[in-house]
Amino acid sequence: MADSLQRGEERQRRLIADVAHELRTPLANLRGYLEALKDGVMQPDPELFSSLHEEAVLQQRIVEDLQDLALAEAGALVYRRTRVDVGELLETCRVGHHAVADAAGVRLVVSPPPSAAEPMYVHADPDRLRQVLGNLVTNALRATAAGGSVVLATADTGATRTITVTDTGTGMSPTELPHVFDRFWPADAARSRTTGGSGLGLAIARQLVSDHSGTISVASAPGVGTAFTIVLPAA
Repeated sequence: MADSLQRGEERQRRLIADVAHELRTPLANLRGYLEALKDGVMQPDPELFSSLHEEAVLQQRIVEDLQDLALAEAGALVYRRTRVDVGELLETCRVGHHAVADAAGVRLVVSPPPSAAEPMYVHADPDRLRQVLGNLVTNALRATAAGGSVVLATADTGATRTITVTDTGTGMSPTELPHVFDRFWPADAARSRTTGGSGLGLAIARQLVSDHSGTISVASAPGVGTAFTIVLPAA
């Protein structure tokens, strides 16, 4: 009980520190711009309002992601598990990100194609798995230049089901890889504030996969690309 209380207090301290660290500077910037507008130092224009709105949306996303992560780490996140076909899940993810990939000039495919794949089932919450895949695909598309590709692959390994998200993007160095799943890791270009990421997506993905009794790992090389591999128990 004492260990459990200590872990709970440590999670709470970490959460408060993360919130303070991530929100202090952007909120100060927002306040500065609003005071400048109020005092007439700056003139309001659509570009400025658009920038302030984007910043406010990002801060809201950070708070929501922190809440998800805190609930998941505390074991309080609700899961609605059912029998899920991994191939169908990947195709749903591909369709959802198809427009963004097309606009970026990136080829987004599922392998093997749904029409040629045998059903591969896991017992999971489909919404939470889509959240995990959405984070991985979004990061992959941000890191991949026009003309590149992102491949969502599945494999049946008997007792487990494997999902791999592979891109031909910028990749990461060996010194970055150990920190990929850390909160707010600044060296991960795919999670840069300039691209709209909260810096929490991969930390949340790791926790959600762990809650499904699975594992998630990463392999990457600069200039070659990155591959995230999820392994889940078969249903």
